[in-house]
This record gives sequence, C-alpha cells and structure tokens, in this order.
Amino acid sequence: MAEDTRKPPKENAESNADDATREQSAATPGHDQEAASSAEPRRSTDAQKSSPSTNTAGTNTGQLVQDAVIYGGVNIYEVRESVSFDPATIRQVRESRRMDPHRVQAICATFVAPDEDDYRRFAAEFQELCVGVVVGNPGTGRAASAISVLGATGLEVAEVTSDAGDRGGRLDHLPAEPDHAYLLDITALKRGRVSHHVRRYAHQVRECGSRIIIVAEEWDDDPVDGYALLRAQPASPRKVFFQHLRYRTSEAVAERWSAEPQIRDLVAGNSPAYAARVAKEVQQICAGGSDADSDCVFAEQVRVVRGIFEDLAKEVREWFASHERQTVERERNRYTLRDDEDKQPKRREDVRPGDYLRVLIEAVAVLEGCPSDVVMVQVDELAEKWNVPVAFTSPISGGGLTKMLDEIGAAVDDRDRIRFRQPGMGNAVLDHLWREYPKTRESLLTWSDWAVRKIPPQERRAVADRWFDLAERQSDPKPVNGLLAVWGQDSGLRSSAVPVVVRAAVHDELGPAVRSYLYSLARNGPDGGRLDVAVAQVCGQYGRFEPHAALVRLSHLADRVQGHAAEELHSAVDAISAEAACRPALLEALLEWEADERGRGRAEFARGYLAELLSSTDDAGRPLILQDLGDGPDRIPLQRIGDAIAAALTSTRPRDSNAVADAWIAGLANTGHEEGVFEEVLLRAAASHTGANVRLCRRLREWGRRGCASERMPLLAEHLPRLDPLTISAPAAEGARS
Repeated sequence: MAEDTRKPPKENAESNADDATREQSAATPGHDQEAASSAEPRRSTDAQKSSPSTNTAGTNTGQLVQDAVIYGGVNIYEVRESVSFDPATIRQVRESRRMDPHRVQAICATFVAPDEDDYRRFAAEFQELCVGVVVGNPGTGRAASAISVLGATGLEVAEVTSDAGDRGGRLDHLPAEPDHAYLLDITALKRGRVSHHVRRYAHQVRECGSRIIIVAEEWDDDPVDGYALLRAQPASPRKVFFQHLRYRTSEAVAERWSAEPQIRDLVAGNSPAYAARVAKEVQQICAGGSDADSDCVFAEQVRVVRGIFEDLAKEVREWFASHERQTVERERNRYTLRDDEDKQPKRREDVRPGDYLRVLIEAVAVLEGCPSDVVMVQVDELAEKWNVPVAFTSPISGGGLTKMLDEIGAAVDDRDRIRFRQPGMGNAVLDHLWREYPKTRESLLTWSDWAVRKIPPQERRAVADRWFDLAERQSDPKPVNGLLAVWGQDSGLRSSAVPVVVRAAVHDELGPAVRSYLYSLARNGPDGGRLDVAVAQVCGQYGRFEPHAALVRLSHLADRVQGHAAEELHSAVDAISAEAACRPALLEALLEWEADERGRGRAEFARGYLAELLSSTDDAGRPLILQDLGDGPDRIPLQRIGDAIAAALTSTRPRDSNAVADAWIAGLANTGHEEGVFEEVLLRAAASHTGANVRLCRRLREWGRRGCASERMPLLAEHLPRLDPLTISAPAAEGARS
C-alpha cells in the first residue's frame, strides 16, 4: 500500500510524469560545487522544443539552408549556446572573490597598516562598538583594512551588497544573522540618499549580536552613532611587497628580495596594488628558477622582474616617442619629399608611414599568440578603421613578415603564432595605449569583436583575459564593461567574455562598478535586448558565489525578457539553484518576486520556477528541497517551504500546481518520522493563501476518490478548509464592524 500511495491519481499521472521529468532535469540541485561548475546550465524541455532555428542574420549563423527545391529528407542539428566553467576558471573566480575564506585568510596575512597606532585604535573601538566605518578613496586599502579587522573577530565573514538605484537605497533586504561579521561597500551608492538606511541596517546588525564595517568614499561622522572610524591611507609599497612575498614564499626569500636596491626602487612611489603584483611576479619567477641561492641566478631574476615592470614600460614609451620624432621630421619636410617617380605626397597621412607600425604593435598586443595570417589581415582592418594607409598594396609587397615584426620586437614561433620576444611586452603596450590614447579604447574593443572571429575559441578566451588583466592593472572597469557591451551581443563570443565578466564582478576593486553596470543593463538594457542573454549568463555564474546581488539583477530581466533570453534566465536560476549554499537565498528571492505588488513578469516566473523546484523528487519520491530543511543561516525553515508551496499552487498552469501538490501529498503516505514534516508543510501552505487551500483540498479529495489516500489524508482534507485565511478573517472583520 505504501508504494501505491506515492502515485498520483490516474487521470493526471501521465501529465504529472511529463512535468516531473521536465522539472527534475531543470531544477534538480547538485551536491558537489566543483563538479557542478563544469556542467552546462539546464533548460526546460518545453523551451528546447520551441526554440527556432534561423538563417544567417547579421553576426548570428543558423542551421538552415534555403533553396527553391530540396530533394530528400532534411535533418536539422541545432547547436545550443552554453557557458561552462572549467576548474581553472572556478579557481580564478574564487581567488578574485573578496569574501572567499581563503581570500580572507590571505588578506589578513598580508595586510600592512599605514599607521599602526591608528589601526590598533580602530580595531579596539570596533571590538567594543561592533560597527565601524572605513573612509577613503578606492585603492587606499579600505577593503583590506576592513577585512583584516573583521577576520580577527573569529566570526564568519560575509559581504553584503546593495544595488545602486534599487529599492530607493533601502537595505532592508540584506541579511542580519547572529554571529556574523559583515562588510558593506556603499561606494557605488549616492551619498545622502542612503545614509539613513545604512545607519538603520547597522543598528539591525548590532542588535542581533553581529558586527559590520562600512566602506565608503565619504562619511558624515556623528558621535551619536557610536561607530569606530578609520580614514584609510595607502600603505608603504615596500612593506606591502615584503608581506605579500613572505606569504607566497618564505621569510628568507622576502628579506633577500626586499633588500635588493633595484627592487626597492621599482616599488617605491607606486601603489600597494602595484607592489602586490610585483611580489606575485617574483614568486612565479622564483618557482620556475633553478639554484635560487646562486648570485648569478638571483641577478638574472632581478633583471627579468625589472624588465617586466619598468624597462618594458620605458622601452614602449621610447618606441612611440622615436616613431613620433621620425613622423614630425617627415611632416616638417613634407614639401621636399619625393617618391621614386619624383612626386610629392598628396595626403598628410602619406608622410606618416610609422602609423602603420603603431597599428601593428597595438594589434599584436591584443592578438598575441594568434595565427600570423589572421593577425596580419586584422592589422589591415584596424588600419582602415583608424584611417591609416595600409603599408603594402598587395599581399606580396614589402620585405616580408619577419622584417616587419622585427621593428616592433615580435616574431613568429614554430606554431605560426605571433609573439613579442620579451614576455610582458604586450601588457606594456596595452597599458601605454590605454593611458596615452584614450580615443582608441572603444574602437579597439569593437575591432577585437570582429578580429577574434577568425581565431580558435581557446585563443578568443586568451584575448578576453587580456582585457581583464588590463582592467586590473589600470584599476579601471572600462575594459571589462566594454568587453561585455561588444562581445556580449554575439553568440559566438559570449562564452569567452562571460567568465571574464564574472571574475570582474566578484573582484574587490573592479566589482562595484561592474555590478552597477550589470544592474543598469538588467533594468534598462539596450534596444532590442541585445545584451539580455549575456547579462543572464553572467548573473547565473556570478550568482553561484554571490546569489543575493545576482538575483536582484535577474529579477529585472524576468520582468521583460522573452524568447532565447527567457531560456537563459531560466538557466541562470538553475545555475544558482545547483549550489546548496545558494538555495535559501534563491527561495527567499522567488517568494519576494511572486508577491510583487505591481504584477510584473517576475511574479509569474517565480510561480513557475517554484513549481519546478518544489515538485522535483528523488528516486524514493521525496521532494529534493527537503535536503535544505533546517534552522541554520544556510538552511531553509519549514514555514518558508510552506509559503513557497502556497505561492506555487497559485500558478496559472494547473499542471504545475497539481505536480507540486501531488509531490507533497505523496509524502503523507510515509510511515517514517517525516510524515509530520509533510503534514506541517501542507498546513502552512493551506493557511497562507485561499487559492492554495482550495487546490490542496481538491487534490486530497481526488487522491481519496482514486483509492490512493493514506489514513491521514481524509482527516487533513477535513481540517484544511478551517485554515483558509479568507474564512478566518471574515468573522474577525465582522466583529470589528459590530
């Protein structure tokens, strides 16, 4: 009998089986985060069936061939777009994520206080007051100061993110759990609009027994608040270099390198972030060297490090200056120049042959490591885009590729790939270009969109990573945001751009600006929703690490997306649902979407997704969501599951609501200790919403008529109508009127 009672009524068995199959494939949560990371996001079967194939249109290529007559059968193979994260990418994202436990440990171990006395005073006051504010410009070590103090509390450190423009600056959606240490960065929020909400949230955190540090550019200190205050200043780059290198290697290695005058001069006067990058490069060079104690080896290693960080930048500056001097000289003698036929140059551009070499060095910097034939064709494309005359009028003109590349310090390797002879030269060229020629930024990104179409996918990813590295070195999110804006519109390039944008979204310095840009795209988006798919994919992967902020952006997409973007939205929520630690936040967000007072698209999406999530069962017929049941901060309370069932039962699709009801009614047949859990959840759902109450009663009676009911079902069917909130509130209202 127990086996029979798990089956739904016959008349709905087939449809519910189809629904269950679809919903299990779309919403079954994974258990292993690393394993789930490389899995392709799942999509519903209905969406797969309805997705059309198209001919080539613009930059998108479909799978159909048109002709007047086609003889024989036609097979259509549709290649689905996917975003999969390999283990290396997952590791990079975790390293970039500011609140990863290992990251917190590393920051605490490498932190250098600019003023020890001021830092100790702040730490002591924070220990007593539980709320602190770190004020300063980006790049001054604000976040590192805050995290080092929070890490010393011994509490679980968590970052909470408020979204600029969302909720009018209110922070009531942010968590405030006991025994936590929170970090809130309000740099992206408008000053004055949110000060009241920040103070109210800080009071809420302090009242629940937790601690919080607020990071801001400006702050109006009020002694009444009782907050510890620290004004951040950049730390000594030499000390930062020593601390980072000691953490990465050993005390002896750090002391030897820090005592080297050339290295001390290299880091002096630069930012702490620059010093940390030098330490990272030293660690990599030391790890690959042999006989590190040898003075000759050490001297060579020092030369290599200086070459990467200083000599290359100087060499690039001198290269551009030399070519500019030659060009100025030719312009000065413009009317005395003659070609082989004794003719004067007609255009000003004709006396600037060095401009083509500039185009060449900049194109190689972007496409380094790509096939030579592709690179050279794209160099000419970029030259035409910048109105620079192409150096050679035919493919066989000139002195050959080797001679041309030699002028920019590059060569072709054995695999026919163009590379600079000196490692790091490409980075130095891009840094110089970004700083000295800002007008080229947007056009260079647009050009790279077309250029990378001709190279293999793995090399496209290398080009995308190059833009992230540039953004990190320049402390400027524009390269990443520009990459998303340009590459994100193309189905062939999105898979290379999305992992890079995800890394930037969790980055401690780039993150706030990248997340703000994602928010504006999700809420407004360009005409035609050209970036909706990319935003959904980024938020789906970013949400596996920071679900709260990602779900805010996805809620705006849910209000308006259709077609392929709607499928990607579903896949993005699937990716978040696959992480067990994210499901409590996901359930809360879906309940908030479903209760949307304005009736936006997020409400219907939430009901449909809740139906999938709550009707997914394991082999024994047990709802999978029960594995997250509990009272801890990363668990789902039983009453919230009941609320979620009530929301799902109000779906406009009866098949969805019936599947949810059947999955939980079947649990009543269990004679084990979980029978009470199922009953309590159903009671909660019935008491939450009249529509849910009616549907549960109807399904219980249906099970009884089909002979599938357990002993508890008739009693429950009789009791549920008494919990209907409509009938309960009616007598109370009547009494109030009398």
